[in-house]
Amino acid sequence: MKDDQPLVSVILCFYNEERFIEQAVQSVINQTNTSWELILVDDGSSDLSVSMAKKYADEYPDRIIYLEHEGHSNKGLSASRNAGIKISRGQFVAVIDADDVWLPGKLANQISLFENHPDASVILESSLYWYSW
Repeated sequence: MKDDQPLVSVILCFYNEERFIEQAVQSVINQTNTSWELILVDDGSSDLSVSMAKKYADEYPDRIIYLEHEGHSNKGLSASRNAGIKISRGQFVAVIDADDVWLPGKLANQISLFENHPDASVILESSLYWYSW
């Protein structure tokens, strides 16, 4: 792996998620493991989430990528995730939904699990749900 290549490619697909996308993106930025790239895949949004995502890509050009389907079309979650994975550069791929928030040590913990269990091919986690909105 090259020095400038991220260890983890984080894929965040969104469709009209202006209400939550900033919290999701910030939770990736706040990770204690900083060897990541974030690929924001716009699935044809028509709300402010488009400009929010582009703002993050402009603010962090070496770490955050904005991607949209040709013609700004809506192709669904699977096609959007596949588009993000196709351009990913990391050794590992992590997926975050646009309305999710990661705890700061999530990536560090999961990378440690991979290092301690080299035969593992996937790591899944439990979730904590809240409804404060």
